[in-house]
Amino acid sequence: MMVTVQVANFDASVAWYRDVLGLAVMYLEPDEFCMLAPPDSGASPAPALALATDHPDRISRQPGIGWAPTLIVADFDATVAELRDRGVRFDAEEEGADEGYRLVRILDPEGNPIGIST
Repeated sequence: MMVTVQVANFDASVAWYRDVLGLAVMYLEPDEFCMLAPPDSGASPAPALALATDHPDRISRQPGIGWAPTLIVADFDATVAELRDRGVRFDAEEEGADEGYRLVRILDPEGNPIGIST
């Protein structure tokens, strides 16, 4: 499954997801569409996230309404520490440990929430 996020500032969004979150660019159509995969997804990665500008009418005036993709990571503590070191904005404190999972939400440059979980 892949989630597509309509973004207003395509180049800044691609750079943030690639350089800050460490997602690998699988396909790039400049100024319009980009497919990204988790960095540790093996020899045949499947795209997990796409960024697009082809439907500007779908960009909400209020970021994060109705969706929040979640990236599953192997080392939760190391990933969270690295994101904090990179200055990523966190939306809330960690949750779920008492229910058998760990989750934090971060915000991309346009204010869209992204879950980081184990």
